[in-house]
Amino acid sequence: MTAGPSWQPRIGEGVHAPLYERLVAALAEDIAGGVLAPGDRLPAHRDLAGRLGISVGTVTRAYAALERQGLVHAVHGRGTFVSGAGSADEAVEVIDLSVNVPPPKLAERTLASALAELPGSLSTAEMFTYPDPLGAPRHRHAIAAWLRAQGVNASPDHVLITHGAQHALTVAFAAASESGGTVLADPHTYPGALVAAQHAGLRVLPVNNDGAGMDPRALDAALRQTASAPARIVYLMPTLHNPYGTTLSQRRRREIAAVCRRRGAVIVEDDVYSVFRSARTTPLAALVPERTWYVNGFSKSLSPGLHVGALVAPGQNRAQAQAVLQATTLAVSPLMAQLVSQWILDGTAAGVAAALRAESEERLRIAAAALSSHMDAVPAAGFHFWLPMPRAQAEQTFQLAAGQGLLLTPPAATLSDPDSDRAGLRVCIGRPPLRQLERALHRLRAVLRRVSPTGPDAPIRSSRSPQARTR
Repeated sequence: MTAGPSWQPRIGEGVHAPLYERLVAALAEDIAGGVLAPGDRLPAHRDLAGRLGISVGTVTRAYAALERQGLVHAVHGRGTFVSGAGSADEAVEVIDLSVNVPPPKLAERTLASALAELPGSLSTAEMFTYPDPLGAPRHRHAIAAWLRAQGVNASPDHVLITHGAQHALTVAFAAASESGGTVLADPHTYPGALVAAQHAGLRVLPVNNDGAGMDPRALDAALRQTASAPARIVYLMPTLHNPYGTTLSQRRRREIAAVCRRRGAVIVEDDVYSVFRSARTTPLAALVPERTWYVNGFSKSLSPGLHVGALVAPGQNRAQAQAVLQATTLAVSPLMAQLVSQWILDGTAAGVAAALRAESEERLRIAAAALSSHMDAVPAAGFHFWLPMPRAQAEQTFQLAAGQGLLLTPPAATLSDPDSDRAGLRVCIGRPPLRQLERALHRLRAVLRRVSPTGPDAPIRSSRSPQARTR
């Protein structure tokens, strides 16, 4: 059986990852998710290359990697097939640890009830005209109230509603910069931010992370060296950094804010994990609102399917943000925005956030029991953690784990500097059910023991700095 017509081939995220690795990751994710079923025949090498606009050699290399992992098998004269139960090359249980999503916490009855209420919440006129591209006023009021609960004192007029946090990032980078500008980021950072920066024509410059977060002294030096650049943006995830899992202390936030103010740099604050932030800290947008582009969204705090985000631009840049927003979308769906607003106002959003915090603690306890000797530190909350290791070791672990049915983020996907040897692996623990997660982490521990250069029981040394273990 050939892969169905509804399946659309794609290239995975990670602007710096080799193209074949990104194709492997995308195909493996579709196999794990059941989009490609056991027995499905993949497109011929030349056909897939033509559909994706890549070389035949890249497809050949990707198919070979998938076959080594046991996810597909080639039959001479017939093609390449997805492996699975009943196939000649039966695959092991595939568990996805590569996608950074929270576990489902919205009860089906909650969703059903909210959907049933939608007809009474939206007028016919709203559905038969183009909505306000900035977002309907009542939706902006609700989201502004949510942001105030997250520590950002934004009025509804200052909130721009976007198609998720990724869209908000894209708008922020485009509006806050000009082509040829510079983004200063941690040595490893969120792959979507790297893509957004590249799309805006910006170069990414890594800044040392000392284990407690971006090093203010290194940032000061980098800003001094780039003083002649047309635009300088400091990209930060102060709460539960992706992929490190670290949270900046209040002191570190103030130090970074002071450096940016002194050097005239703007900040893009990616605060999608704000529901996990400690009450002892504040967003950077509360410290330096005049130079901070604040990004938030609901896919990490409510449900991955809620592609609704929020952007708060500095007052003097609001017109630029609105212009870019209107150039990139006609408007967010009023249905989706209404769902989010309704759940904010009736307390559902806060209840889900509390449930996610409790769930993350349980999952991180499971992760610590299996892999604490391989971590610098266990994050305080959230659904991902970081395994630092040299790049060659990370790539070997990635391949061996895939052979054991474990899908991980490609090591190069998070690199700010594609030539760096400082690497590691992001492990995402939100998607699998708890028992499956336990199996996956024990399987990963066995893989790590095989590749550790210092023996089966020795921790993998940090690839960031000698201070990384002190945080």
